[in-house]
Amino acid sequence: MAYVRAVLRLALFATVTVGSYLALVVIMPLRRSNRLHLPLRNRIYRTWARTLGRVAGMRVRCEGTPPRGAFFLVVNHVSYMDVMLIASHVDAAFVAKADLRAWPILGHIFSSADTIFINRERRRDVVRVSQLLDGALARGLGVLVFPEGTATRGAEIRRFKTSLLQLPAERGLPVSYATIHYRTPAGCPPAHQVVCWWGDAPFLPHIWKLMQLPFFEAVLRFGDEPIHHPDRKELARRLRAAMRERFEPIP
Repeated sequence: MAYVRAVLRLALFATVTVGSYLALVVIMPLRRSNRLHLPLRNRIYRTWARTLGRVAGMRVRCEGTPPRGAFFLVVNHVSYMDVMLIASHVDAAFVAKADLRAWPILGHIFSSADTIFINRERRRDVVRVSQLLDGALARGLGVLVFPEGTATRGAEIRRFKTSLLQLPAERGLPVSYATIHYRTPAGCPPAHQVVCWWGDAPFLPHIWKLMQLPFFEAVLRFGDEPIHHPDRKELARRLRAAMRERFEPIP
């Protein structure tokens, strides 16, 4: 049964993703008109995220109020499922590692949905990415940064990489925050093994195991009040402290 479930889910994953990508391509000529393009982009991307979450068996609970409009949001990062979880609740341009651009199909849909790719091995790339973040905010789109800089097993909130927080620090922009938690049902492998994707785990074997789960729980907790500070390192410290108060380690 688990094998059949995984096959069907992966087939639906591919179908929905290709369909969503084609929809984003169709509306691409409207990019010159932000008033027309942005609402359609948001609807397609959110529908894609919610549908894939349901297909994967992700049972979602959202706590707190998601930010709206042009916002700056930071979230801990533990899995590729984070994208579906967050994008089903907020309309944002994500910052992602540059190598994701080369992923078949998904790389194209991420690019079409305003994902901002960063090469963290090149310090100068931070300047380019900050300009793109500024541009997304100017268009009325939220931006999302994973400040830990990598996916983890979900045992703790790691120290933040502060370079991308320079923009909100300089502009005096309030920064919203949220935390992610996953849990698998009794009798199944723990979430840090089959939901969290971290370290050197290969993607295909991992998603194959994830799709075999009957379901898994996902909790997205938004902070009560955004945080702002003119110094990026102090801003990072305060954000991390606030996130650690709400964070629930992943078993």
